[in-house]
This record gives sequence, structure tokens and C-alpha cells, in this order.
Amino acid sequence: MRANNILRSLVFATGAMFLIFIQDHSAQVGLTVFHLVTVGLGVAGLALAIITRQRISLSKVFTPEGISLVLGIVVLVLAGGSTISAQEQLTYLRVFVSAFSILVAIAELNATRIAQKEDVLELRISASLGLLTGIVFALTPLNALNAVGLFSAYLALSAVQRAVWAATPNKRESNNG
Repeated sequence: MRANNILRSLVFATGAMFLIFIQDHSAQVGLTVFHLVTVGLGVAGLALAIITRQRISLSKVFTPEGISLVLGIVVLVLAGGSTISAQEQLTYLRVFVSAFSILVAIAELNATRIAQKEDVLELRISASLGLLTGIVFALTPLNALNAVGLFSAYLALSAVQRAVWAATPNKRESNNG
């Protein structure tokens, strides 16, 4: 779980820093960063599974990394063309961020059933942040500036939460050291 948290924290932090420091806050930039974050999470999660020699089965597709990879491919297919209007790009950004954050939140809530005791609260915090983001993107009227700003805030908060979670020693490590 620690390696997974570090991985997700790095990918989320990279996306957040890019959105925070770039001058262009258009929906196209938001979609591009969303695509990079989702594909980055998916590919890095797959690489981590191969490195740690985890068995990859169809049941493990409904993990945050599996969801990310599938949505990254869908974004490329549906919103990857340069012929869509700015309003369509904003609509895609809102739908994809909402779907991503809600699906990942559901996967994390599902993971609390089998997680170690010290990880359950962190999974619930992460899932709550995702559900809140998904609801905001689905139900509030957002322009491109607000949508990209909220997306970068979600990425930044998720990155920090994951980094703190990864840096916190669990009870087994603190008792052995």
C-alpha cells in the first residue's frame, strides 16, 4: 500500500503543479492534464503490479489504477481531437473528472472491507474527497477557469493526503523499530 500511495501522490502532485503554475486554465489544458494523470496512474500501477509480481486478474481492474487507465483511453478516444469546441471540452472535463473521482471513491470504499485496520480511515478520507469532488463537478455550474482550478485543488489535496499516509509509520513498523 505504501508504494501505491507514493506512486499516486507523485502523479497527482505532478498534475496539480502543472495546473497551478501554467497560465492557461482552459478546458483543453484541463483535459490534457486529466489524460496524463489517468494514463500515468494506470501505467504506473501496472508497472508496480509487474515489479511486485502481483497477479493481474479481471477482478483487479476495478482499482483506482484500472479505472484510471480505462478513463485515460476513453478521454483520448472521445476528447482527443482538436475539432471539438471549448464548451464540449468543458463538458468532457466535468464528466470525466466527476466519473473518475466517484468511481475511484467507490473502489476505495470497497477496499475498506479488506484493508488493514490502519488503512481504513485513510481510504475513507480519500473516498470522501473523491465523492465531494465528483458531486461538485456533476451538480454545480462551472466555467473552464473554475473547473480547472477545482481539478487542480483535488489533485493537490489528494497528493498531500496520500503522501502523509505513505509517510506515516504503521503499527507493525513502529513496534519493530
